[in-house]
Amino acid sequence: MGCITICISDELEIAFRRIARLSYGEKQGKMSRAAEEALYEWCQIKIKELEVDEKEIFD
Repeated sequence: MGCITICISDELEIAFRRIARLSYGEKQGKMSRAAEEALYEWCQIKIKELEVDEKEIFD
């Protein structure tokens, strides 16, 4: 499993945490689950925008 460290604005962090809590409750791992979902959706959008074969990106 990979690990990415990022810096985001305080406002975005607060919003992300609140939405993750609303979506997944207080369960352990909710932040990772929400981040993975967000990154996957972003990748899907970029794959379409860049007209890249998804198989080249996701092995």
